[in-house]
Amino acid sequence: MVAIPDPLGRVLGVKDLFRFPNPVNEVSARLVAGGVVLLTLLIALLGAAPAAADEALIDEGRKLYRDGLRADGTPLEGRRHAGPPLRGRDIACVQCHRPSGLGTVEGVAVAPAITGRHLFSPGQPRAGRRPRQAPGMTLHDHGFRTRPAYDLPALARAMADGIGPGGQALDPLMPRYALTTREVEALAAYLGSLGATPPPGITDEAIHLATVVAPDASPRRRQAVLDVLQHCVAEHGPRPGSERRPWRLHTWTLHGPPPGWPAQLARHLREQPVFALLSGIGREWAPVHAFCEAEGLPCLFPNTDAPGPAPRSSIYLSPGVAVEGRVMARYLEDRPRPPRRLVQVFAADDIGRHGAAALAAELPTAAQLDLRPGTPLPPLAEGDALALWLPPDALREALATLPPLPAEVLVLVSATLGELERRDETGLGATTLRQLRVVHPFDAPGRRLERMVFNLGGWMSGRGLKLARDTERLQGDTWSACAVTARALYTLDATPSREGLLERVEDAYAGATTTAYPRFTLGPGQRYGSKGAYVMRISADDRLEVEGEWVVP
Repeated sequence: MVAIPDPLGRVLGVKDLFRFPNPVNEVSARLVAGGVVLLTLLIALLGAAPAAADEALIDEGRKLYRDGLRADGTPLEGRRHAGPPLRGRDIACVQCHRPSGLGTVEGVAVAPAITGRHLFSPGQPRAGRRPRQAPGMTLHDHGFRTRPAYDLPALARAMADGIGPGGQALDPLMPRYALTTREVEALAAYLGSLGATPPPGITDEAIHLATVVAPDASPRRRQAVLDVLQHCVAEHGPRPGSERRPWRLHTWTLHGPPPGWPAQLARHLREQPVFALLSGIGREWAPVHAFCEAEGLPCLFPNTDAPGPAPRSSIYLSPGVAVEGRVMARYLEDRPRPPRRLVQVFAADDIGRHGAAALAAELPTAAQLDLRPGTPLPPLAEGDALALWLPPDALREALATLPPLPAEVLVLVSATLGELERRDETGLGATTLRQLRVVHPFDAPGRRLERMVFNLGGWMSGRGLKLARDTERLQGDTWSACAVTARALYTLDATPSREGLLERVEDAYAGATTTAYPRFTLGPGQRYGSKGAYVMRISADDRLEVEGEWVVP
């Protein structure tokens, strides 16, 4: 018989309910059965409350950790050294320990991993061989690697006084906080949730990745990307017999117009969950970007010139045509007489609209006139500027039919839209306007090709692939995307997370040796590897010449 405390038994009347009469009859049996059902439901209801409370506690800890906000919405306050107090997100744990909780290293400053698995276990010395040291040099290991495990009182003291569980002083950069007991418990609950369960796409058997191919990619460009990506993933992944999970690459091919892509992506993800999207190709990318951001799915270095806005889960090779627009604005603003009127020509259904929007946003004082391709230009006068966001054939036609222009009217051209980065000769002719400038977000063609041949040519020829002039930017960017992601995957610990992957990619930019960009850097919170462009003029022999320094707007 179930033992029930007397107070509860008297309130519910269940002790008598469970006392069998003598003799037992059908009515009493039914009463007992009903009492069992009632008691089961009661226990279930009472047992649900702690789970809800735990989830609420975790949410409070998440706000403290990521946003620096208390449960009532007021900002958390903390102080470093004897400096002034900092509040809110400026003092939140995420600033140093990163969204994953895995910490970071910058110079000699180390923010250790503080996920529950790390924090509530004893610290362990770094595995591997001891680093080389010069005579007379003394190496000291960080105290967090040899400390006892944290518990709630130890965590409270660390947050308030900067004293670790072994009595050691924490790094002076560690802020000091005045937290309530509830807030310490909430923070511990949230840290315990980080990395507690593997994210979608990671199984005991494999780490699943996907690449996306949009229908606006030509068959030749599509195949150029897939050939490099498939070979690279197969070769960079863990070897058979390794303790690491192998990598599985899936190709998600989209069909139809962009409005239908989100449903297709959702179906692919439902049928085969993946850890991240790797590379891919598409001229229009906004629906894929929005999907990744909504799902918190890392989208790493797709081959697109139209990245989505405000990326968090996506990391791009560059801002694409948008950076061309911002560099055009910078170039015009730096002239002795900035333009009074800006005339832009672009197709509303093409990616040039993103560059035109970026340029217009940076030049709010200039009167805007936007035209469709093929629309006759209005008369242009001194104080005007003309920006052409046109594909190759339309660009050549527009330049060939331009009326005589005043010397002060600048004509700016997008190298991406005009596909001018693919050629030694521009195809625009040696008699091109003296005031024509090409905004070129890639390395100079000759230098880029030399770098790719040196770093990638041998690898490709050894696999029966050809480094082609019309696809070499795609091939190099795809290889670098794979190399950077592979390096990041190998540095993840036993409990990988999507946040941890993004952070490791931010740190692994040095693998991007074959990108089309002369400068490629990442860092905490950065979402574009290349951030600028050259302004070029066309020489007498119809070649692009760099006019000045690399411009970062």
